[in-house]
Amino acid sequence: MSKYLAFTEVVFKDPALLVSALEQIGCTQIRQGENLPMGRYWAEQDETRADVIVPRGTVGNGFGDIGFTRVEGGGLAPVLDDLDKERALGGKFLPRLRATYNELAVAQVAARVNGTMQRTVNGGVVKIRVRF
Repeated sequence: MSKYLAFTEVVFKDPALLVSALEQIGCTQIRQGENLPMGRYWAEQDETRADVIVPRGTVGNGFGDIGFTRVEGGGLAPVLDDLDKERALGGKFLPRLRATYNELAVAQVAARVNGTMQRTVNGGVVKIRVRF
């Protein structure tokens, strides 16, 4: 049986950057609001609510929606079905989302300080250098 899991160790502080990062990794039809109901695959699945929702079937998440709920401090933490954790973007949904979100955040900081951003990839490690 599937159930929704909350990943409270992963928090995205800026909702606008989160939506931009989701769009860049291929998420479409993103719903935003407050306390929106997330879709369920099984009738026995608990009803879960979120503030940002990626609909089922968007990035390989066939068992339920992927949501982001507000946590203490105002950030958004991901909530996704345990069966979709290994299926969404080939099991790389959260790592790709975090990397894209962090790159957007660094680009925002670089623009704020009138700096330039240089991105290099060495093996599986992405290094971003900001010069100002």
